[in-house]
Amino acid sequence: MQNNPSVDDQVDVEIAECLKADAPRSFFLYAGAGSGKTRSLVRGLKNGTEKRGHELSIRGQKIAVITYTNAAANEISNRLDFDNLITVSTIHSFAWNLVRDFQEDIRAWVKLELAASIAELKSTSSKDGTRKEQDRLYRLQRDTDLASGIDDIRRFIYNPVGENREREALNHSQVIKLTAHLIMSKPMLAQILATRHPILFIDESLDTNRTLLEAFMHVASERKGEFVLGLFGDTMQRIYNDGKTDIESSIPHSWATPVKVMNHRSSERIVELSNRIRADVDDHPQQSRADRGKGTVRLFVAKIGSDSAAVEKAAAKQMAEITKDSAWATPAMDDSRTGKIPAVKRLILEHSMAAQRFGFADLFSALRSLPGDRNSILDGSVPELYVFLHHVEVLIQAHQRGDKFTVARIVREYSPLMRQDLLESVSLEPGALRKILSKCQAAVDQLTDLWQGDLVPTLRQVAQTLNETGLFALSTSIKTALLAPGSGIDDGSSSAAIEAWQSCLDASFDQVARYGRYFSGNTPFATHQGVKGLEFPRVMVIISDDEAGGFLFSYEKLLGAKEPTRADIANVAAGKDTSLDRTRRLMYVICSRASEALAVVAYMSNPEAVRSFAIENEWFADEEIFLL
Repeated sequence: MQNNPSVDDQVDVEIAECLKADAPRSFFLYAGAGSGKTRSLVRGLKNGTEKRGHELSIRGQKIAVITYTNAAANEISNRLDFDNLITVSTIHSFAWNLVRDFQEDIRAWVKLELAASIAELKSTSSKDGTRKEQDRLYRLQRDTDLASGIDDIRRFIYNPVGENREREALNHSQVIKLTAHLIMSKPMLAQILATRHPILFIDESLDTNRTLLEAFMHVASERKGEFVLGLFGDTMQRIYNDGKTDIESSIPHSWATPVKVMNHRSSERIVELSNRIRADVDDHPQQSRADRGKGTVRLFVAKIGSDSAAVEKAAAKQMAEITKDSAWATPAMDDSRTGKIPAVKRLILEHSMAAQRFGFADLFSALRSLPGDRNSILDGSVPELYVFLHHVEVLIQAHQRGDKFTVARIVREYSPLMRQDLLESVSLEPGALRKILSKCQAAVDQLTDLWQGDLVPTLRQVAQTLNETGLFALSTSIKTALLAPGSGIDDGSSSAAIEAWQSCLDASFDQVARYGRYFSGNTPFATHQGVKGLEFPRVMVIISDDEAGGFLFSYEKLLGAKEPTRADIANVAAGKDTSLDRTRRLMYVICSRASEALAVVAYMSNPEAVRSFAIENEWFADEEIFLL
């Protein structure tokens, strides 16, 4: 289906009307994949400052935008030329800035949360001596200690990049839960929100925590005429379980509900496939642009247990021949060091699949065994690895290319050996500065010698060198893991955490570097969940429930290789979200990332059943399916 590329222009006009000072109106913009959602968001913001800029300046107010990632926030800020009447931030940053001055209310909330956690931990137990039981006892002791000293904390903080071991530090999920609670329980905070930001836009609103989103919607309902809430999203692109599942049905009748129907990103065939994937869920098909061409989609199905390297290489070769595009034949190799953009983006269901294919499986497996909050492990922001990824790796790369200036800069800026107070204290001592510089050079030499010739050290060797030389500071967790068992040193870590970090230290440092490059987005691989909002000319989707090993998604059921379970059928009857629903949405997201050509590589228990399903449901034509 093709149409006029300007068919959605009236949507931006409708949003502009919602922002008028004399008739403000909240709205929900329904915008599918490639529809130009961000463009409409930016135009809406510019319209807001044009219509109400003078009023905002006089009152000291700003329009606020909440995005899902820092990268999205930076992109929007750039498009707005960093307009000082607009504040763009992630949900966590926005939430903390809103509540951080309510310190006594935070204290009261933390007390309640700790009490609930302690009660739950006391009521559940596992077999003595097991890692699970050790972790429970560790967390129980930790929470009990925190509760006993809660009144001694002078000020609570939010620390997204530190070790978060400080008793006064709140983590991501705590900040979200706290903010929702305070907005609903303290009318003063709702008033502050509306006064500071009379207009609030939320990008990817479907994946915004449902409790916090409902709190914002409550403010919009209670403060009509003084607070405009603008939600942007698409129900088929909700991929996180804590998002609001019933957003369309819960939008008040007084809100505007503009809809965008044009897909500006993808070729005709990819839009057709995306429409078929969502056809059984809603009635929001998209139109494709004639100038995007026909495009190519193919489904490659292999038996579970097949050689994945051989299967994916064969699929890429077939795509190169079918599309007459040699870029498809580019190996899935690490070209991040050269700064090249991968020719083919390979989307996988779970980070462990990338770890296997990209060579950091041992490290990732060890990290996943760490007890406690796994968010930093799953987004690549593990604080204990920061020094290795951002200091050691950068220094070694600079050394290997002969860049002495960068090596010196890193040491000068980040090494404790070059602390400003230390330099000032010896500034008048003859020869003291030279001794410090010699010590720094010796430390650098000892570190770089670990890479002599073709050698690649383990993370343990690197950490030991840093510990001995003091070149860079190590986290307490790493220092503890370096110590021999039974040393008597106790930093408060559970034995499970120490064992996990010791396993991490056994990994090759090359795995640490690959882990960092993967999570920075500079490799051919990305997760299905991590690419929403992005687009690539060539996409290879890799599907394997067997490799992923999870239970939240089931491509085998979605593609007809397995029948739904009784639990699935019961959940459907009860109107609950099922693994089939979640997988369908994820399938829509990943297939709609491609702009020119798409290859779906599926490892299935019953390839013939998948072929039949794809043809019967008109997802793929017979000639578009290959059994490998």
